[in-house]
Amino acid sequence: MEAPTAWPFVGHERELADFDEALANEQCHAFVVHGPQGIGKSHFAQVCRERAERRGHPAGKAVAVSEPGFPLASLAHLLPSGAGVGDAVSLFASAREAFTGGIAGGTAGGGPGERPRGSASGTAARRRFTLVVDDLDGLDEASASLTAQLLEAGAAFLLGTVGSLQNLGPVAYCLQSGGRTRRADLNPLSEPQTGEVMVRVLGGPVEPRTVSLLHRVSGGNPCYLREFVLNALAEESLVDDGESWTLISDLGPTPLLSEIVERRLAGVSPETRRTLNRIALCQPVEAASLPDGAMDELEVLGFTRPLREGRRESVALAHPAHEKVLRVAIPSPERRRILSEEAELVRARGAKRFTDKLRIASWQLAATGSADPDTLLRAATLARRTQNFRTVRELSRAACREGEDFLSRLLLAESLYELGDLAGAWEVFEEAAERTDGEFDRLLLAIGRSRLLAWGFIDARRALDVNAEAAHEVSEPRHRDALTAARGAILVAFGRPEEALRVVDAAGCGSAAASQGPVGVRCFEGNCLAGVLGNGPRAIALVATGRVREGLESAREAYEERVRLEETPAIPHPVEYLSIVMFALEEEGRLDEAYKTGERGWQEALADDVAGAEALIAAALARCSLLLGRPAEARRWAAQSAGVASRNSFPGTLHIALARKAEAAALMQDVPAAAKAVEACSQLPRWGAFRSELPLGQAWLLSAQGKQQAARGVLWEAAEDARAAGHLASEARILTDIARLGDARGAEARLQHIAGTSDGALTAARASYVAALAAGDPERLMRSAHVLAGAGASLVAAEAAASACTQWTHRGEQRPATAAENLSTSLRRQCEQARTPGLTALGAAKHLTAREAEIAGLVCSGLTNAEVAESVTISKRTVDNHLQNIYRKLGVRSRRELRAAYLKEDFS
Repeated sequence: MEAPTAWPFVGHERELADFDEALANEQCHAFVVHGPQGIGKSHFAQVCRERAERRGHPAGKAVAVSEPGFPLASLAHLLPSGAGVGDAVSLFASAREAFTGGIAGGTAGGGPGERPRGSASGTAARRRFTLVVDDLDGLDEASASLTAQLLEAGAAFLLGTVGSLQNLGPVAYCLQSGGRTRRADLNPLSEPQTGEVMVRVLGGPVEPRTVSLLHRVSGGNPCYLREFVLNALAEESLVDDGESWTLISDLGPTPLLSEIVERRLAGVSPETRRTLNRIALCQPVEAASLPDGAMDELEVLGFTRPLREGRRESVALAHPAHEKVLRVAIPSPERRRILSEEAELVRARGAKRFTDKLRIASWQLAATGSADPDTLLRAATLARRTQNFRTVRELSRAACREGEDFLSRLLLAESLYELGDLAGAWEVFEEAAERTDGEFDRLLLAIGRSRLLAWGFIDARRALDVNAEAAHEVSEPRHRDALTAARGAILVAFGRPEEALRVVDAAGCGSAAASQGPVGVRCFEGNCLAGVLGNGPRAIALVATGRVREGLESAREAYEERVRLEETPAIPHPVEYLSIVMFALEEEGRLDEAYKTGERGWQEALADDVAGAEALIAAALARCSLLLGRPAEARRWAAQSAGVASRNSFPGTLHIALARKAEAAALMQDVPAAAKAVEACSQLPRWGAFRSELPLGQAWLLSAQGKQQAARGVLWEAAEDARAAGHLASEARILTDIARLGDARGAEARLQHIAGTSDGALTAARASYVAALAAGDPERLMRSAHVLAGAGASLVAAEAAASACTQWTHRGEQRPATAAENLSTSLRRQCEQARTPGLTALGAAKHLTAREAEIAGLVCSGLTNAEVAESVTISKRTVDNHLQNIYRKLGVRSRRELRAAYLKEDFS
């Protein structure tokens, strides 16, 4: 796309309100905006000027001058000809006349001597000339003195910007520091505001990961953000993948940012520049090791910020964008010298901090291309603790070149898997298998290989075979328990919770369950590895099989246990355990809390830059958004998950993401997008704890195409699959969708049975809704709508209220029907662009019978009368008769008018 020229103004609502208040207050003389370079002070001043002009205040802008010796140069274009500094009294009088003449009754315009836009003669006397001074430090002294006089006389109102107080002259300093001056400090853009700017600039949705990365590197600075976006567009690293704008490669420095940094560094001493280069390469750097003079100079320039960790004081760069620019500018010989010197310095101090060994190894590797094998291995292990798999890959790969040990290859294989190189990971696992030494090595190898097979290659049989072979080779009970826990995790990953629960409970929870009862059981007590492998999957299985409260408690304990665990290879990222907490909260009927938990997990995964965790939590957020009834949000998260999974070769997660994307698009009636996603799913393996829910996208696509019977057929097959696996939570969700698509009576009995065996609040609410829908009971439907809305399921709640409205309308009870319609409409506003058969019960559809409403919906979806007859299994003649009745009731004469009335669409 062409580079955008105009960038939107976003945020700063409070500061704008403060400006309006200051301008309206005749006791206030000035409004001065402070902030660092690039924060948007000039843009903010321009927006304020436009607001002032809309309120009838004339405005003009002073010109910054860089050369001294030209008095009044800043205001010369605003003053009458002949004005000069020789006669101060005459100068003030002429300037005052120029600034107030238009207000008293001049001509139309926006400067001195011009009538303000939008002013009225009856109120113009109360308005002041707004003088915009962008950068007060560029105001010459004579102009600054005259401005101060005009402010004191009430002839003008100053709107100024300040970047650095230390560069202001004495008069300009007084202008911004008087008692009648209001000050505003502009803060960086928040991440949501960064996303809003990007969406408006790029003209389409932007994937959440791209927004987060650009916000992080720009620090929310609008100027830096603009430069990074324009540079990414020019280098084609920011691309539109058809669904959203996506960053497909790392961001680099831009020419303008490099020039900005170099200009600020012009004139600094060589020692200061060397110190800055050292900080850029090795931050944080201990403050005591840096020269005081250089540090003072860098602090004044705003390049550094202090850090404190315990009693140790360190220094880091003040802005993340500076790191991008400064590192590239350092010559290779100097880079190697700095890294080698810093490694020796940290080693000489004892390398006492947790990260010191990791940093020493990384610096040695970058400086010389090699390092001591033991140092590399220890550093790779430490990097594994912080989930920094890119560093793990580099350090463990170097360790493999230097030595023949097992652990370095295990770490390398795992990091390759986490970063999406599945084939490479398998090859390294094969190398590691030749170097095992003892039972524990064989245990870790089996866990890693089976995880790669199950989560990467999506091969359940081979993963279970590897697990079983290892179980025959190990004898220690603790190791066998760990393999059993891993086996349970594999079963859960392929949507078999009932079987997984039997396996895990038989091995690790049998005695505990007998002594503690059904609630509060902690499996594999005293065996950390088995516990962290098995307790998370067990929590999923508990929730899936209806023991929701116990599952929620277990999920939280499993997450806390994972966070406490010292890093061990082949253990999932903590974010995967947060997704289990999300699932439990969803089934407990706490959807908003589940979504917030997912957002927290997303930030953690993004901070650690772990692709698998990013894809998984984004897919979980898509599912939660669908349950909340927000298809546009679900589609955004599903697209994010699909993008990460596709780029990193995670076919199982890709299928999950595309299925949820199809469901979201179909709910929004975007049939082409839904069909494309469903087609892509057909080429991918079926995988995941919610494997039975994968056909939901196809079913809702069929519904959007008007093929309700085929949609219900797909869902019945999915429900049977969930029932066979013992996944009651998925089965309940699928049965509810069957009811929403017209077969509430068929779904009711089984859903009531599930509700009777599950303690989940969401399942109970669904069962009550489907029972009320099957009975056509408006009172129960309204109660269900309120319960579902309380759980956060706004879309299904809106459909329940719409059905209640229809039932009361057919009874002729208008008052409760109106109340139900109002509730449904209110809930529907939260559901973004969702359009489902259940929502069409409002409006024109409420005047039709259930059969007529169904036929009208099918006709509006584009089906011919013959296709409608086939879909609902009645004769074409019967469809013709129903259609005539529909036309008569709704007062329309064609399919086009029917669609407009039925779906409330505008047409010409």
